[in-house]
Amino acid sequence: MTEPSTVFYCPEKIKHLEAENTLPKKMERMLDQAGLSALVKGKRVCIKMHLGGGISYTTVHPTFVRTLVSKVKASGARSVFVCDQSAKEAYNRGYSKKSIGAPIVALFGPGRKTVKVPMNFKDFDVAEISSKGLDADVLIVLSHLKAHGDSGFGGAGKNIAMGFTPGSTRAKMHALEGSIKWDEEKCKHCNKCIQECPNHANKFDEKGKYEVFWHACKYCRHCILACPEHALSTEGSNFGDFQEAMSMVIKHVLDHYGKDNVLFINVLKNITIFCDCWGFSSPSLVPDLGILASKDLVAADRASLDMIKVENLLADGLPEDYALGEGEHLFEQIHGKNPYLLGEILEKKGSGSTAYDITRVD
Repeated sequence: MTEPSTVFYCPEKIKHLEAENTLPKKMERMLDQAGLSALVKGKRVCIKMHLGGGISYTTVHPTFVRTLVSKVKASGARSVFVCDQSAKEAYNRGYSKKSIGAPIVALFGPGRKTVKVPMNFKDFDVAEISSKGLDADVLIVLSHLKAHGDSGFGGAGKNIAMGFTPGSTRAKMHALEGSIKWDEEKCKHCNKCIQECPNHANKFDEKGKYEVFWHACKYCRHCILACPEHALSTEGSNFGDFQEAMSMVIKHVLDHYGKDNVLFINVLKNITIFCDCWGFSSPSLVPDLGILASKDLVAADRASLDMIKVENLLADGLPEDYALGEGEHLFEQIHGKNPYLLGEILEKKGSGSTAYDITRVD
């Protein structure tokens, strides 16, 4: 059993109405207690976050990004940039150099390079990882925590595993979980599966048969989750292999930076049923909880998950055609995936601890 890691937590609830009691101010004090100044002084800092897309509005609010950037600068960092896979729609959610105080960098696209890292796990032979994402002295992972139909939940771990890799590598990881089966008898050809595919990798042929162009498919399962008739399903169930592949990418990134040069911040606000990558938002599953920070990724994600309780479910957070199933965690009851598995795998690899102590910051 590993030693408990420290997780700092500033709760959403305030004692009385003063600016100093609000969440951005608590966040500043939390960053001080978490040792941000010593972490970033004189260093080049990469802040990895998810900038969202489409008409989503539940990503991390620019105020919290600006609060973090301002503290990094005030702590004497040599430079700081914010990054995600793509930055072309960032302004739609209020992210700009002017609004957050730092340049926003796309990790992939023209002129961007990757490094190839051998993985040698089943069909996951090689992972490409963003060179720009690795080109800093310090990594701060700023994550909006939420449920996720494919990986169980989205937190700091997913932010790295999926955010630091291009579509080709993400497809390899997703493919380990299984394939997609079409039930012709259930299908009503409503085209919602086609509309929700971010890669335009599926279609109905001239005879009305469902087809997937596997070269373009990144196995995100958006088509499965979008189908109101449940005519699409996962064929094969190897969730553990998918989580193993994610853990391998995460471990490489963490080992690259070193345990003394990382910080993980999870924002537990607007905790929704699906990932921000869907391009739209839905009501919160549970009340807003606040913000956590830790130098241990596993502890940060574990503590975040532990705060999300089934008994606090907000009825409007579930779509009308969803019902809770079996599982220990609320997210597992919704999506049938154990959200704790990734952290347990990472702990076995020596990349963090599932044991933690909470230090509350008011």
